[in-house]
Amino acid sequence: MMAKEDTLSQEGTTLIEVIVYAGLLSAITIACYQFYQLNICTYRIEKVKSELFQDLRMAVSMISKDIRLCGCDPLNSGNLGFINEPDNKDRYDTDINSIHMSADLVYPWDGKATAINEEVLYFLYPQTKGRYKLGRCTGKRRTPQPVAENILSLVFRYYDLSGKILPDPPFPLTAIASVEVSITAQALQPNPITRRMDTLSFQTRVWVRNNSL
Repeated sequence: MMAKEDTLSQEGTTLIEVIVYAGLLSAITIACYQFYQLNICTYRIEKVKSELFQDLRMAVSMISKDIRLCGCDPLNSGNLGFINEPDNKDRYDTDINSIHMSADLVYPWDGKATAINEEVLYFLYPQTKGRYKLGRCTGKRRTPQPVAENILSLVFRYYDLSGKILPDPPFPLTAIASVEVSITAQALQPNPITRRMDTLSFQTRVWVRNNSL
């Protein structure tokens, strides 16, 4: 009788062990899967942020280069610098939300801005869902070439040599000594962890050589 009870006890203990092992294995599997999902989400988030950063950095780099060039007038020709159009179209002027300038951009460089494509204009135009594209126009064309997408805002602030902020629009244009460029972009898809749209901002200040001298 005792031998039979010992056998039953051993069989019961073995079954419990199997259940415990199965539970532990399930817990480990679930934890590994959640860790894997977290890594995937983190990768996607960082990828989106990296793309936003690269787009903004490239856009700011292009704008900064053109701003520096528009202040470079080695021949003192007087036709390089910032522009406001006579018809007062705010979108195409030098003000808080757009910048218009002429520079020696076309090879061979001659120190003048007389070629067709030596006027440059940056402004925002509609995309979708409250976002905009940053457009760049050259010459007299007003069909923008997209520089960056998913932009929320673009702001230009103009300073004179003393560091004082000029009014909007800045006047006179020859008083502009530096330009602060601020741009903000937003991801198209929500962050899978926070469920919010990630945004990224980039700001720089560009000194305009010789424009205010």
